[in-house]
Amino acid sequence: MRAFQRILAAVVLVFALTGCGRKGAPVPDYSRDEFSFASLNAEAAADGTITFQGTVSGAAQNLEYMILEMQAVDGELCEGCPFLPQDQYRVDSRDAWENESGSSFSFVYRPVFSGSAYRWRLTGHNLYSGLPDVVSPMQTVFMDSSLAGP
Repeated sequence: MRAFQRILAAVVLVFALTGCGRKGAPVPDYSRDEFSFASLNAEAAADGTITFQGTVSGAAQNLEYMILEMQAVDGELCEGCPFLPQDQYRVDSRDAWENESGSSFSFVYRPVFSGSAYRWRLTGHNLYSGLPDVVSPMQTVFMDSSLAGP
């Protein structure tokens, strides 16, 4: 019996010293719970509203809400200038889904600040708080001044 205990202790010691062969702590695979913005589009209307549309790929059902950030621009766009949002608008995903599958969304927003163009981006918040937010690239939508009212 003593020989068995020594062999068992040796095996446990070997596993304790070598581990499972991976360096570092184990990391869970969250890829099946993540989503991303597959496509995004914004279109200005004659009444001053902007319609935002897009599709979500991956685990779209985990998109809890989106935050629209906007910056009004008057005059020329500055390509190298930092994005400084002046306005934020929260959109619950259940209010924006276009279909039951929950992969396409659409919502309409009227900007608070007036501008001839708007720089914008969306941030998607995952249902699981441990997963990071998904931030879209900054985009620009131009308001058609000929369509704007007096």
